[in-house]
Amino acid sequence: IYTLMKNDINKLENISHKFNKIGSTPTLKKIELFSILYEVTEYYKSKLPTSSKIQINFKRKYNSNYYIMGDSILLYWAFENIIKNSIDSINSNIGKIVLSLKNENNYIVIDFFDNGKGISRRNKNNIFKPGYSTKQRGWGLGLNLSKRIINNFHKGAITLIKSNHNETIFRVKLRTIIS
Repeated sequence: IYTLMKNDINKLENISHKFNKIGSTPTLKKIELFSILYEVTEYYKSKLPTSSKIQINFKRKYNSNYYIMGDSILLYWAFENIIKNSIDSINSNIGKIVLSLKNENNYIVIDFFDNGKGISRRNKNNIFKPGYSTKQRGWGLGLNLSKRIINNFHKGAITLIKSNHNETIFRVKLRTIIS
């Protein structure tokens, strides 16, 4: 019981720390993006039930490091929201989520692909609005926070590239720096 309580306290402290950062101007430092993406994908792989047939894969085009000026805690949170939405969009327990990372014209491009139910044409214009959710238990903050973290704090961009009944792709672009 003590260990479980300690883990819960750590989670609450982490959430508090994230909201504290979102309420102030973050200090951007040189960070390696691959490690953040790897960490968040491994976290969600470990959270999936053993009976789940959802696969989360992460690939990068070149075996090189991808550096940006950023806040690793906020970026982790943004990526976490996108992956969580991908997991939630998969109706059955057979699903695929793929993150791909590449360097393109001084930008790091991260595509988040899933084979979930997709986003209806009617909802596409609302997905980044605060309070908008199609989930029964959702607050509608995840994608809005992700957009704020990526666009406002990191001067990048997050866009919905494609969505239909079995394929959704979100793209994140962040300015790279020379390592």
